[in-house]
Amino acid sequence: MLGDYIPVSPPSYSAFYSNSFEGQGHHGGSAILVHRDIPCTRLELDTSLQAAAIKVFIYRPYTMCSLYLPPSVTVERGDLNHLVRDLPSPFILLGDFNGRHPLWGDSSVNPMGVLLAFFIEDEGLGVLNTGDVTHFNSPTGTFTAIDISLCSPTALLDFTWRVLPDLYGSDHFPILLENNRYEPQSRLPRWKLEKADWQFFRELTSSVSSVADFGSSDEAVTYFTDMLHSAALNFIPRNFGYFPKRPVPWWSPVYTTAVRKKRAAFSRLRRNRGDPTLLEDLRRARARARRVLNEARRASWKAYVSSINTKTPLTQVFRRVRKKAGKFSPSTQSVLKVDGIKIMDGLTVANTMATGIL
Repeated sequence: MLGDYIPVSPPSYSAFYSNSFEGQGHHGGSAILVHRDIPCTRLELDTSLQAAAIKVFIYRPYTMCSLYLPPSVTVERGDLNHLVRDLPSPFILLGDFNGRHPLWGDSSVNPMGVLLAFFIEDEGLGVLNTGDVTHFNSPTGTFTAIDISLCSPTALLDFTWRVLPDLYGSDHFPILLENNRYEPQSRLPRWKLEKADWQFFRELTSSVSSVADFGSSDEAVTYFTDMLHSAALNFIPRNFGYFPKRPVPWWSPVYTTAVRKKRAAFSRLRRNRGDPTLLEDLRRARARARRVLNEARRASWKAYVSSINTKTPLTQVFRRVRKKAGKFSPSTQSVLKVDGIKIMDGLTVANTMATGIL
């Protein structure tokens, strides 16, 4: 839940918010965060529900809608029907619905769950949930499935739904939706010019040929281009076409051990739900993991600050700060806007530019 509306975006992400409405409590609201290398555009919704929607391009255009239904607020089925009919197909509707029903894997039924079951039947929606629990109530040690992922029928086979095993400090399990058709685009390989063997590169690219030796200028360009590319492949190393995982400098084996113990305690509780002894073990393991993490961060920060002096370049300072925060911003994918319409597909963008419609 978002609470008071704060229109900010985390680094490297675009944020699309829906604020809570008056009379629906202090907590509430929903949001969608999209990495800036993924083309997307906001959709305006005519609804009184706490919903945010975007159109995003992942293999093909999809409408993504995030919805929060507060447990203390009465929701009308007509409002849900109106929201879904306002979403361009194919769409995915997901969020914290606070509804319990066996249709999506919960062991109990509440009024919101009954309303949602009828709503899903009315609209012919697909349920992506596989029956796993999605929420953990720490005070009682109970598990529920109140986070639901719904979609239009045409998108039902496009995604695989699964729950990650760790809470990561929340009371809701992260849910991972993987597109079955989408193949992630790796970044283009880059030449490591600082590690090039320039002596052999010069020898291989030395040529006595001139433009006059070729039948046309196109033949000359092709010859010299192939010669330079062949030399580069042999004597200039390249990086790999994937984004490397960049660990934060304060990570330590002690914290790794604490995290493993916390996850093991949580797994034991999931297998033996309601056991008060295992619940207490989990609380202790969580507390220890938080303590070890905070100590490691403070120690790393103090060590770094003590190493800075008046001669330290500012670029180096900020680069180190970003590394400690685990931040990395890859290049973004461009979105072309023609006559007020955003084009997100890379091939369509290239073809549009080639035809000179701009």
